[in-house]
Amino acid sequence: MQRNTIVCGDALEVMRGWPDGCVDAVITDPPFGIDFKYPEYDDDPERYEEFMLAVVPELTRLVGDGPVFVWQAMLNADKWHRWFPTGFRIFAACRGFTQYLPTPIQFSWDPVIFWGNIASEPRVGQRDYHEQRKAPFGAHRPKIAHPCPRPLEQVAYVVELVTQPGDLVLDPFMGSGTTAIAATKLDRDYVGIELNPDYIEIAERRLAEVTGIQLPLPAEAY
Repeated sequence: MQRNTIVCGDALEVMRGWPDGCVDAVITDPPFGIDFKYPEYDDDPERYEEFMLAVVPELTRLVGDGPVFVWQAMLNADKWHRWFPTGFRIFAACRGFTQYLPTPIQFSWDPVIFWGNIASEPRVGQRDYHEQRKAPFGAHRPKIAHPCPRPLEQVAYVVELVTQPGDLVLDPFMGSGTTAIAATKLDRDYVGIELNPDYIEIAERRLAEVTGIQLPLPAEAY
């Protein structure tokens, strides 16, 4: 496994080739099993439980007793006890906006399931929620050609909360590279996996802006 790289491939297949305990933390936003339309992945709700029951043991194997944070959809809350280790907790990723859904009460936060040991020393201000102060859209936000990018400040909060400088953070569903950017800005290393090569290109270009690495100009803006 090479640090600070993104591997193109199926997350389960790639992870099964890596040794036990090879990363310090997992911070990831996988598909939600809500029939969202991805270009490279069938987000079939009927198959999602099988998917999660295969993914979670691999994440735990790779991180050992370290921390694992997995973004989830509120719609699957009644199933988490079947998918995640006994004693899991919920981190609240509070939104700076409320997305309209056809439900009487609008969801204003995303649940992040977490378990494992966190190496950080207790301190004032550590909390199991993050309030996104800025809306993810608007004049001061970069345009990213990804259907559901996570807010950088929120992912960075989690990275800083549960890891130390020099730690290796795994995101097996890397998407547009937000976890890698957060890790880089905070002096952590990252390793990512992503099925869609177009998203990897977006992630690499975003990382280049952070690191100053020169890449060829993209075919279109991202």
